[in-house]
Amino acid sequence: MKNVYVVRLGNLYYQGREFSLTNNYKMTDNLNDAILSEDFDAVKKIAEETGGKAYKINLEEV
Repeated sequence: MKNVYVVRLGNLYYQGREFSLTNNYKMTDNLNDAILSEDFDAVKKIAEETGGKAYKINLEEV
């Protein structure tokens, strides 16, 4: 069983960054489109930048 982490802000999940003049964050309401990471420190840093929170997701084989 592996643990992965995701950034959540309200009902939205972190999807990436838009590389424009403003460097906005892309968010999605679908967890399947969100970026999942095994690196908690990286997710925590993104959460602090976006104002969201880092959540752990347990993956189990069913």
